[in-house]
Amino acid sequence: MRTQYDHEYQPGDWTAEGIARALRSADESYPIPRYGDEAAWRRIRTSDVTGPLAETVLTKAEEVRDEPVPRLPASKYLDYEREGVRGSFQDPKARQIHRLSLFSLAECLEREGRYLDPVLDYAWAICEQSTWVLPAHLPDDGTVGLEGLPLPVRPKENHVALHPAEMGQLLGELDYLLGDQLHPALGDRIRAEVEERVLTPYEARDDFHWRDPPVNNWNAVCNAGPVIAALYLLDDPDRLGRLVAKAASSLRHYLAGFDPNGCTAEGIDYWNYGFGNYVQLAVQLAERTGGEYDLLSVPVAERIATYPLKVELSPGHYVPFSDAVEGTWPSAYLAARLGERFDKPGLVTRGRQAFAAGSALGAKGDANLRTLAWCADLPEASSTDHPRQRFLQGYDWWFARATPGDPDGLVVAAKGGHNDEPHNHNDCGSFVVYRRGESLLTDLGRPTYTGSYFGDDRYEHLAARSLGHSVPLVDGYEQAPGADRAAAVVDRSEGAAEDSITFELAECYPREAGIDSLTRTVALEGERERVHVADEASFEGEGSLESMLISYDPMTAADGAIEIDGERSAATVVPEGSPSIRVEHLEDAIDTSGHTTANEDLHDVWRARIDAGRDETLRRICRHLAV
Repeated sequence: MRTQYDHEYQPGDWTAEGIARALRSADESYPIPRYGDEAAWRRIRTSDVTGPLAETVLTKAEEVRDEPVPRLPASKYLDYEREGVRGSFQDPKARQIHRLSLFSLAECLEREGRYLDPVLDYAWAICEQSTWVLPAHLPDDGTVGLEGLPLPVRPKENHVALHPAEMGQLLGELDYLLGDQLHPALGDRIRAEVEERVLTPYEARDDFHWRDPPVNNWNAVCNAGPVIAALYLLDDPDRLGRLVAKAASSLRHYLAGFDPNGCTAEGIDYWNYGFGNYVQLAVQLAERTGGEYDLLSVPVAERIATYPLKVELSPGHYVPFSDAVEGTWPSAYLAARLGERFDKPGLVTRGRQAFAAGSALGAKGDANLRTLAWCADLPEASSTDHPRQRFLQGYDWWFARATPGDPDGLVVAAKGGHNDEPHNHNDCGSFVVYRRGESLLTDLGRPTYTGSYFGDDRYEHLAARSLGHSVPLVDGYEQAPGADRAAAVVDRSEGAAEDSITFELAECYPREAGIDSLTRTVALEGERERVHVADEASFEGEGSLESMLISYDPMTAADGAIEIDGERSAATVVPEGSPSIRVEHLEDAIDTSGHTTANEDLHDVWRARIDAGRDETLRRICRHLAV
C-alpha cells in the first residue's frame, strides 16, 4: 500500500530570485491587523461572531494578569528522561505561551496599556530559556542534549523542532502586532533570539528528520513557523526568497502524505495542526507577494481542505482512528478561511458552529489570533448533507450513513490501511458505530502522550495495540506493526438496502498465526438501522478466531447477546451460532488527562470477546448490531 502520493505541485518550481522580486514589487501587506488598526480591532470586538470570543479573551486575561510567570526548573525538564512524563514541564510551558497570547490579544482589544508589562514579562521569560526544544523532542546525542538536558550550542547547531518553530512565529507575531507599544529592548531581544534559535539553523541545515519523506505534521509546522517569523522580522527580500523557496521545496513531502482524496491517517487534530500551519504560511505569503506565490493553488489543497467534511460522524465529532480525538472541532479560522477560498459553505458552517459550541478559543495563540482576525464577518450557517456512502481510497477509510441528512443518524466507519501509518495503531479492519452524538463501538483514539508511547513499548499500550480495537485475534495473535502488514479491499458495494465493504486482513498478522485468509465484511442496512459484521478465516491447520468489540460505554453479556448502554443511545449485538462471549471491564484503562477536550482524566473501557473456537480449519463469526 502506498504511503506517499505524487501530487501536482507547482511550488516545486519556485525560485528564490522570483520570490524576492515579488516581495520587492508587492505592497507589504499582512493578513492580520496591527495594534494601530483600531477600526479592525473594534470590528472584531463588536462582531456578532467574534465579539463574544473577544470578551472571553479579555475575561481570561484579566483572571491571570497578576499571576507570576510559571517556573520551568531543570528538574521538571528531566522528568521526561527519568519517567517518560511530558506534562510536568509542558503544562506550565503551555500556560506561559497561552497567557502571552491572551495578553497580546487583550491589549489590542482593550487598548489601555494594562497588559504591556505582562507581555514583557512572559516574552522575556521565553527569550531567557535555555532551549525552546521540548524534552520529548530533544536529541540526546551529546551535541544538542545530554542525558535529558539541553547543552549550549552554536546557532547553526540549534535544533529546529515543533516548539522552536512555534516560538519563532509567536514572537515574530508579537513584534508585528504590538510594535512600538513594546519596550524597545524586547523587539531587539526577539530578533536576536529568533535569529539564533530558529532562522540561522533553519537556513543552514538540511539534516532535520522532518524535511524529507516520509513526513507528517512536523514538516508543515517546522517549515511554516520559521518562514512566517522571517516574513515578520526580516527586511531582506533576497534572504526571504531563499527561505520561502526552501520551505516550498520541503512542503511537497508534507502534501504527499495525503491521499488523492485529501485524506490523512493522522486524523482531525493533526489536520488542524499540520494543515493549519500550512495554510497560515500560504495566506501570509500570498498577501506579501500580491497573490503571485500561493501554496493553496496546488490542486490537492482543495481536497485536503474538505477533509473534515469527509471524516465527520456528526458536527463536532470526527472518526477517532489513530491518535485522533473524536470530540474535536475543526479550527474555526481554518474552516472559515478554506471554506471561503474554495467556496465550500459546509466548511464555513463548521467554523461558525465551532463558535456556537464554545470551541473557537483554543490553546494555540496563532489559531486564536486568526480566529479573531479572519472570522468577524462569517456568514450564517447552512445545512450540509453527506453522501450515503463515502470511500477514501488511498488510506481505505469507508463511511456509510443510514440517514445522510440527519446529524444524529447512524454512521458506520471502517478502515483498511496498514500498520505503519503516521501515529499508527495496529488496527486494520477496525470499525466505529456512531449514533446520537456518541460512538457505541469505538476506536480508543489518543491517550495522554508519554515517552513509552512513542518508544519501543508503543504496542503494549491498549490504545495502540490490536486488543484495544474492534479487530480479530487470530490463534491468540494480535496484528503486527509494519507497512507490509496491510489490509486489502476486496469488495465494496452500494445497494438499495445495504452498503458494505470487505477487507482481506491475513497479511496484518504474523506468520505464526497460521492464517491463509481472513476477510472482514462490514455492512450497514440503513432502513432497519442494523450493522452486520462477518469475519471468515481459513487456516493452514487448526486455528482459533476471536473477535473483539471495544466501547467506552458499559457492555453486558446475557442470553447469547451483548448489550451496549450509551448515554443517548444503545445497541444489541447478536452473534450467529453459539460462540462463547466474554465481556471485560477494564477500569481506568485510558489516560486522557493530557487532552484539552477531555471531561475526565481516566476512562474505563469495555471489551467483548466473541470466540468461534478452534475445531476446524475454517472459522466464521458473524454478528448483527441493532441500534
